[in-house]
Amino acid sequence: MNQKKSLRNCPICQEENGEILHTQNFVLPEGHPLSNGYDILCCDRCGFVYADTTVSQKDYDVFYAKLSKYEDKKTATGGGESPYDAARLQKTAECIAEFLPDKSVRILDIGCANGGLLGYLKKLGYNNLCGLDPSPACVENTKQLYGIEAYAGSIFTPPQDLGDFDLVILSHVLEHIQDLKFSVKLIEQLIKVGGYLYVEVPNASGYVDHVFAPFQDFNTEHINHFYHPHLSNLLIQFGLTNKLIGEKVFDVSPGMSYPAIYSFWQKQESNSSELVIAQDKMLKQRILLYIESSKKIMTDIDIKLQSVLEDAADVIVWGTGQLAMKLLAETSLAKANIVAFVDGNPINQGSVISGITVLSPHEIQLREMRQPIIVTSILSQEAIYNAIQKMQLPNPVILLR
Repeated sequence: MNQKKSLRNCPICQEENGEILHTQNFVLPEGHPLSNGYDILCCDRCGFVYADTTVSQKDYDVFYAKLSKYEDKKTATGGGESPYDAARLQKTAECIAEFLPDKSVRILDIGCANGGLLGYLKKLGYNNLCGLDPSPACVENTKQLYGIEAYAGSIFTPPQDLGDFDLVILSHVLEHIQDLKFSVKLIEQLIKVGGYLYVEVPNASGYVDHVFAPFQDFNTEHINHFYHPHLSNLLIQFGLTNKLIGEKVFDVSPGMSYPAIYSFWQKQESNSSELVIAQDKMLKQRILLYIESSKKIMTDIDIKLQSVLEDAADVIVWGTGQLAMKLLAETSLAKANIVAFVDGNPINQGSVISGITVLSPHEIQLREMRQPIIVTSILSQEAIYNAIQKMQLPNPVILLR
């Protein structure tokens, strides 16, 4: 066992000691506020699995306010622009409507991104809706796309006089939060007595069954890895009572799916029950299987990269997201002569990685760059390949899977 005293302490139970399951490294753009690497720890006390990073909550808030990938309505999740995202959000809205059919209830979506979930709730007849997101651009998108009240801010910096709500939604938010206990304390204060909290997070026990890119779930943003016992251990500390819990799998791209858990929690007038933090041993074993599966995929990708780089003096790398950050840190791509990075998301264009500026797709067309293109996104590789074909670029294209 590879034990260590954690830098962060367990976000659920505050235990100092944990077992290192994996070390994840990244090559980040210059000036990026998040960590270029961390250990994945399993808490000795409760079994929660988390990224042992020293990045502060303030740094995460800055990142989501200024560098949010969710602003781009073409590529991000949360706005319902893609058919996969739309289907996911519609089903979530229908689940909420079935649990809470009163259309007059006041609902807050924290981390609303571009407002897609709120938009579907509005279609179902809910008319007292509010969104909160760190990104001013996402807030503006929510207002313009759906005509829904929205504010720029975070759990930690909400606007004044926001009031309280019958339902607060946290859909794919808690996995991003450095200070979990403080965040839940603040959220609980926004819920009316008798009101509800809806929580949806990635299902870490299911990672191994849905691997399409190596270590896709160990990234710069997802730093908490939940299964049912850990979510319960967190929320019962604040007097919240579970009313419904379930699991789901949703499609994110052709042939690719993602596991999640969801639950409804009620705020009681008072809770006098004794707090007991349960220990879970299952998640560690599931995460270890996921790590082994990811290692095999990473090795296969590296073998392919080595073959490509033997035949190509210079290459273009298309895609500067999480997979590219890992490949640059841990594979032969680190030694490649990269003449340009390309990314379709405007938020990434102009950033600098390893001294090389990230270009828009249009710029490589204007510059008539003909080097082979390595597509360093598995999730978006079909969309990227189609974009290359539509632009009629003559470059050879290499897909990693």
